Amino acid sequence: MANTLEIFAVSFLTSFVFGLGGLGSAVALIPILVFLGVPFPVARPAGLFTNFVSTFSATIHNLRKNLIDLKFALQIVATSILLAPVGAYCSHLVPEKIVGIAFTAFLFFAGIMVYVPKKGVFKEDFSIVIPLFTGGLAGFVSGFLGVGGGGLISPILIVAGFNPKKVATVTAFAVPFSSIAGFFTYWKMGSVDWMVTLSSAIPAVFAGYLSAYISHKYLKPQHVKKILGIIFFLLGIKFLTKFI
Repeated sequence: MANTLEIFAVSFLTSFVFGLGGLGSAVALIPILVFLGVPFPVARPAGLFTNFVSTFSATIHNLRKNLIDLKFALQIVATSILLAPVGAYCSHLVPEKIVGIAFTAFLFFAGIMVYVPKKGVFKEDFSIVIPLFTGGLAGFVSGFLGVGGGGLISPILIVAGFNPKKVATVTAFAVPFSSIAGFFTYWKMGSVDWMVTLSSAIPAVFAGYLSAYISHKYLKPQHVKKILGIIFFLLGIKFLTKFI
């Protein structure tokens, strides 16, 4: 099994990179931990808890700096929570591969759209339909595939034309809810190895806060947008290997 130093380093790096876009790192961290020798049943809850602490840490920074549009974010969270159980139920009725391929295609589409030249004006006003739809779809897919909803919330809002910095803060606010719920499920099932989990989580606390600080302080919206585009492609490749 991987030693503690390796887990520390991998967790910090992945949490920092994904944190720049407000996303949890579990989708990358879990397969890396498995590659390093951590059993998959142990790696998955460790990744989910790391997701939770890194995005929660980033959210603390964003709340302190008053960077989160709470009305917008809470609407996304509300429908995400409502539709996640529906997605989990439908996973028994519809082949996972169909939804997985559609999700993968959307991630690549979103990644491409990030680099399509557009006017440098971002949408600030919105109808209630956008956050409710975004949260509902993210929650459904999250429940269906067993993944964090941030990988869908972020690309939908980017394609819709919102400021990438706003997208990052809203996504970081939404991700902890689904991540901690999934973690508690694994904890109840007795799959949590606290040595591995804490070795992943502790560096993620600092990485999440640091990435939120750097993103707000030093990166322009276009820089954050390009980082998100790269992350969308990485997520797309990850799911491509899983479903095709």
